[in-house]
Amino acid sequence: MRLPTSADLLFGQLNAAGAEDRRPWGVDHGSAAVEVRDGAVRLADVAGAARSLALAVTAEGLAEGERCVVRLEEPLDILVAVAGLTAAGVVPVLLSPRMDSVTASAALAPVPGPLHALASKQFAGEPLESGGGLRLGWEELAARGAPREDGHLPEHGVELPADSPYLVTHTSGTTGVPKLAVHTRSSFFQQAAVQVRMMRPMRLRGYLAAAISPVHVRTLSGLLGALRLRHSVLMLASEEPAVVGEQLERWRPAYLETHPNSFVTWEGLADSGAFSSVRMFLGTFDAMHPRVTAALLAGSRRFLPTFTEVYAQSELGPIAFRVSMRKKAAERRRIGADLAGHRLGVAIPGYSRLRVVDDTGKVLPRGTAGRIQVRSRGRFAGYLNFPEKFGQNLSPDGWWDSGDWGVLGRAGGLRLLDRQVERMDAVPSGIALEDVLLSRVPELVEAVILEQEGALLPVVVTGDARPLPQDRWASAVHDLPPLAPPRFMGWDDIPRTATGKVRREVLLSRLTA
Repeated sequence: MRLPTSADLLFGQLNAAGAEDRRPWGVDHGSAAVEVRDGAVRLADVAGAARSLALAVTAEGLAEGERCVVRLEEPLDILVAVAGLTAAGVVPVLLSPRMDSVTASAALAPVPGPLHALASKQFAGEPLESGGGLRLGWEELAARGAPREDGHLPEHGVELPADSPYLVTHTSGTTGVPKLAVHTRSSFFQQAAVQVRMMRPMRLRGYLAAAISPVHVRTLSGLLGALRLRHSVLMLASEEPAVVGEQLERWRPAYLETHPNSFVTWEGLADSGAFSSVRMFLGTFDAMHPRVTAALLAGSRRFLPTFTEVYAQSELGPIAFRVSMRKKAAERRRIGADLAGHRLGVAIPGYSRLRVVDDTGKVLPRGTAGRIQVRSRGRFAGYLNFPEKFGQNLSPDGWWDSGDWGVLGRAGGLRLLDRQVERMDAVPSGIALEDVLLSRVPELVEAVILEQEGALLPVVVTGDARPLPQDRWASAVHDLPPLAPPRFMGWDDIPRTATGKVRREVLLSRLTA
């Protein structure tokens, strides 16, 4: 396994790509640190802003190995902050701008100081720094630029051991306070390297478009992969269909990625031609519903477009993947009857391995449901705020418990049934049942199956926010396991994490309060 140098990481690759003066990157937002001209930025300017930030935070007193909370809104600013801090050897602790202040405080509370903070005006009132840490205002620091007395910074940033912390990102927090995952320089590099290996054979030409905040390790490792492959990127801050449609029409990307639940809201763009240039779609963070995948592929005008669904975790990077292509009508009809679990594909050769075990850790035979465990070359180093949970999830022989419940098929294909803490008694897989409902009822844009005292409670959202006629619902569920009458809600009434995942425990408690 190759160990990375600073030249292989974000700041080093930004410098290298910027020096080649390639196509600018596209953005749909502004930046306090980088000049944006007509929705485009030069990579040389991004690299220069990161270098200025590295020198500025060093002048302020931040030292190698210290941690700094980053609380910013704009994706471009976050990229500059991460590249600049890591260039100085400072470890950024990234919090999503969608995370509320109460959750942010709860996630940081167990972290021992000193903890510095780099925050924009929007988060000025939050208690982010601790233990004598410094608080730096983003707008002021970005406007100030590099100190007049230019300090020394190596060309690719400071060189640190491969096993030293590089950055900290957080988990989704669907079942509690988000855990802060520590990624080393090596684990972060490995998560990017496997993406380079998977993307290179695609020979994509054109922009790679992504509407995912760079506070997530998946986004940052993906950006590093794009830099290494010298792809130009379209960074989208907005996930609103109208804004996204305009940006896709302008830049005509060959690749498109966002959160699975955002893809659901973009389904209506398929008929507008917005996806016509896309040759490869990618979804991770959550299960992709087959109906949405089929609609996106139908909206592409490219020959043999693909949708790659990646099963991944912040702690490990990509675990398994499945590639879908356009389906015939008969195949699409079969989707609406599959209750055996959500298909996730196979482990990534040379990077990850899968096994399924019982509650005692005994490996189960193929076809038997159990706890999904993973070995990964990109495994993280531990939790900053809950260090004890790292050992609880790691088996003595080095397998990581994913927290998910699933089945491995004879050929190595993985089916996800549910989260271990969300297993149901009345149905083998709530996720699969949700897939079936969305496939059978095109009017639905969300379906969540909850279990209350052994009864299955469907919570559904329609595109026009109106309940379905009773006979329409009855026709769709007549051959499914018994369901309680559906609860119709608005899209914005469903509690979600920063990546769009449904917070099922919160939703159930609201409905039963």
